[in-house]
Amino acid sequence: MNDLEYNKLLEEIFVKFPSFQVVGDRAFKPGLENMTEIDKALGYPSKRFKSVHVAGTNGKGSTSHMIASALMSLNGLKVGLYTSPHLVDFRERIKVDGEMIPKKWVYDFLKRNTPLFEDTGASFFEITTAMAFTYFADCKVDIAVMECGLGGRLDSTNIITPIVSVITNIGFDHCQYLGNTLPEIASEKAGIIKPSVPVVIGEKGEPAKDDEISVERVFVERANACNTDIYFAENLNPYNPFADGVFRSFSRNPKMQTEEQLKSVQSLATSILASVSLTRMDLKGECQKKNLKTVSMALSVICRKLVEESQNELTERNISDMVSAIENAAHLTGLRGRWETLSTKPLIICDIGHNSHGMKLLMPQVIRTAKEHGGRFFICFGIMRDKDLSAEVEYLPKDANYLYVAASSPRALPANELKEKMTFYGFTGEVAPESVSATSTAAGNIPATIEYIKKIAAPEDFIFIGGSSYVVAEVLAVWS
Repeated sequence: MNDLEYNKLLEEIFVKFPSFQVVGDRAFKPGLENMTEIDKALGYPSKRFKSVHVAGTNGKGSTSHMIASALMSLNGLKVGLYTSPHLVDFRERIKVDGEMIPKKWVYDFLKRNTPLFEDTGASFFEITTAMAFTYFADCKVDIAVMECGLGGRLDSTNIITPIVSVITNIGFDHCQYLGNTLPEIASEKAGIIKPSVPVVIGEKGEPAKDDEISVERVFVERANACNTDIYFAENLNPYNPFADGVFRSFSRNPKMQTEEQLKSVQSLATSILASVSLTRMDLKGECQKKNLKTVSMALSVICRKLVEESQNELTERNISDMVSAIENAAHLTGLRGRWETLSTKPLIICDIGHNSHGMKLLMPQVIRTAKEHGGRFFICFGIMRDKDLSAEVEYLPKDANYLYVAASSPRALPANELKEKMTFYGFTGEVAPESVSATSTAAGNIPATIEYIKKIAAPEDFIFIGGSSYVVAEVLAVWS
């Protein structure tokens, strides 16, 4: 196999089994029956390693990478990591100890199993999930961090029974599949909570409005039905190791955790949280403050489970190593696109935050950076046509100069249409002129826009690039 053969086969798979990222609704296949059938045909690889399952509206990628990085530091554990979507290289989705799955392994797996995927009518995400399960099993990983694709209850990854489940937060995204209210979306995400498997909740959400139940209550009731323990990470306080509201137990099993063990879990979580320096972290962005609480709580619960099995207590060195690994997670796991600096003169930063929930967290930092940096303020902005632009514009600054772009995906909202919509909402911007060197002729294509930015931007200017992970992915490909 050479690179030409690999690229040709991968392109054939993309065409034959289109991904949700490319075609949207047509590729979305909710339900676990197909994934279960595929897993059975492959010899149940999903059952041959321990796992941690991560769901949520935003932050699950960063959270998954930090958890995996920290676990990699523990006593030589071999750690798998499955995330989506990829930004530059398909193989970013599947890693062991921070290294991407080899091209030859991908090629051989697809060659061997394409008939199975054709017979079962597999989706692209089911194929990549099956690939991750099989690769982790073949590599004999000790534990794998598995990120949900879309939702939770009906997500292909949900055939696993993890040792710990993690739900980062709940916001409005993919409402056509998950529900139109936060409790409805929370119910879908809560589908990853399983009997006797402890769950960590990053953010419990706002109090209930009107006749709705709260997001917190959705999680609590699901944990109660599953007879398991639930931890609320946002209540962690590094200055108060035993702050109230962190833990609720619904276990009636006397073998579950004692009060002393629960305090030990909470104490370790606050110790990790207090030790990590946000300024030293290579994962930047204000959102990492919240993600770090989720990571600290999750690692504490995971470590308790691992200690119970091995009978080896954690040492101060173990904790120190985990803290260092969290601070260097992007480097150790190869994560990109999270408040990533592409240039310093001019200052160009990109971030994959895309839905209204993500924009609410991200934009204050963008605005603050623009004010602190001085110079002109540009936002290079593009979205998918199935996203709710009306919900996002509430958080976008109107004093920025907008450059409207469209990713190459068929789902992308054309740049000229985006300009019309943004003008209606009171924003000022333009579509970059076409470039003779750009391979795409579509107005506002990313290569032409990047070329335009480099032409017009002064060293003192600040440019933020975002709105869609697919915009950031193409920018990174062009930039690198």
